[in-house]
Amino acid sequence: MLPLELLRTKITNKGQRITPLFCLASADNLSIAQKLIMEFEFSYNNKETKGDLQKRLFLYENNYSDFKLIRGLIVLLERRCVFKVNQFFSSDYKNQFFSTQMLSSFSLRKVLFEESSRRGLPIDHTKRDNIFQHVASKIGIETNYLEKLMWLDQEDYLILESFSSIEPIHLLRIYNLSILQTLLFNSVNFEFTLKGGTNWKQVLRTIKRFGLMYNLQKTQQNSDNKFPKETQSKQIEQNIVDGDDFKSYFNDSIICSIDGPLSIFKLTNKYGILIAKVIPKIISASKWSIKASIIKNSLSGRKLYDFDLSSDSEVHFFNSINDRFYNDYPFEDSNSINNPNFDSFVETKFAMQFEKFHTGWTLVREPDPLILPGGRAFIADFLFERYGKKIYFEIIGFWTVQYLERKFKKIYEILRIRENKNDLLIAINENNLVSESGEMKKLLSDSILDYNKIIIYKKDSIPMKKILFYLKSIDSKIMNQNLETYRSTMTEYIIDLLNKNQEIIDLEEISKTYGVPINSLTNIISTLPTNNQIKKYIIQNSLLISERKLNEIKDTIGNIDNLIKIQQIFENNNIPIQYTIDILKYLGYEIVWKGIDSSNIIIKRKT
Repeated sequence: MLPLELLRTKITNKGQRITPLFCLASADNLSIAQKLIMEFEFSYNNKETKGDLQKRLFLYENNYSDFKLIRGLIVLLERRCVFKVNQFFSSDYKNQFFSTQMLSSFSLRKVLFEESSRRGLPIDHTKRDNIFQHVASKIGIETNYLEKLMWLDQEDYLILESFSSIEPIHLLRIYNLSILQTLLFNSVNFEFTLKGGTNWKQVLRTIKRFGLMYNLQKTQQNSDNKFPKETQSKQIEQNIVDGDDFKSYFNDSIICSIDGPLSIFKLTNKYGILIAKVIPKIISASKWSIKASIIKNSLSGRKLYDFDLSSDSEVHFFNSINDRFYNDYPFEDSNSINNPNFDSFVETKFAMQFEKFHTGWTLVREPDPLILPGGRAFIADFLFERYGKKIYFEIIGFWTVQYLERKFKKIYEILRIRENKNDLLIAINENNLVSESGEMKKLLSDSILDYNKIIIYKKDSIPMKKILFYLKSIDSKIMNQNLETYRSTMTEYIIDLLNKNQEIIDLEEISKTYGVPINSLTNIISTLPTNNQIKKYIIQNSLLISERKLNEIKDTIGNIDNLIKIQQIFENNNIPIQYTIDILKYLGYEIVWKGIDSSNIIIKRKT
């Protein structure tokens, strides 16, 4: 993106349409691009100072008719440079060449100013020269060398350490991309469409990573209008679909609308920069279209202009996705950690925290879109799944009151249409309120959504308590339902196992199969008929074990006192070794700890 003052535009269509003045690959444009590149290459090869390079570039700016174009190309080339302080300053004095290790320019200035303070303000050249001569003599260098060295860290004296050269045609294409980004920085809103599900997925991941405010709409394509309004297109009536194939949905005509930077009142610069980062992703697709509303100052005040562009135009852009030198704003999220599975630090941190709680719920990232009647789509960040129930989880970054109201309405429609099959939680970043009016508490209290399904977070940390409590409440509800549904079936199943003299019954496995808590199974067992073989069994941890099997294990253990060997006996009898200590205590053994290492634990039979 270029500075706003370097944006070149033209107004057409009777003052209604705005278009950037792109730099086409004409002979003149390629020639001036080549000359500027050569100036940078010459400066790099000769290790020139930035000041010397700028003097020559200034001549181009003065002599060329379009100052903004030249200055824009120079800015882009400067971003491919690394300027550093000259580590070795050479001087030719009295025909003798010598080189000395660079002293700190800041330290030299400090010494000079301290000496000046002791001697009094140098109001004439004589006093100034005396101060320089005294300091130079003290340090052991020539006076004129000192005068140059003291400013060596200032911009004009920096040396062009490295320059990544580029072909003229690529420079012009980078320029075109940059002024497109600059123009859209002033957008109230913009919308785009792409071709291909893979392209859509990449762009939407970027949009969601940055927390931009967006909306998806499927429409039937109108051949005369790349972006037909809802009133111009026949809406696609269909039931909401969960699990709809991502690629097949986005192979249709989909419009993504994004609230532009100038639609908000706070964080405009930060939000606009993030939008600029999305543009390279969009134009990297083979087929794309963009439409926007742009605000620009005119003689009559601020005015709203229309803008549209597509891949069918004659303008060519540089594909900067993998270009490490196109980094006026680094494309990667500054908070992002090196994790290929998540789009942002917020997502990564949330997923890592959630997995630590071992809730039994499966966390799915990037579930397939939910499609509403009319073709609108909703793509949540995560999905919690268990018992065949799906709970979508949406993390909202930037937002306005109006954006949240639209989002709430869409979520409400999803929940209403699908009744109890799907559910949804939403997390809102309190720090990213970008509207002047409306308090969050009032907004949430008036919301059509259940407040228990809304989580407020700050910075990059989503609180887990409310989410875990909600999931646990569903666990309890479903388990209680399953208990009533499968009580007789489970009772018959357990009795059948007992009648078959199965000596070890895994209650946890039954619990998972029927979706009921283990303590409910123990209650069922306690109510079994007394004439049943249940009296020959005991419950240890999540196992129902026959006393015969326990006595057999006890006889096998005998006088063995080594825990590792005893654990092997349990394992041979299909009993998980984590239950060893509890069962040994039940069998009357004493556990003597000789240290943390389990190999030092001694097992003693109580007498």
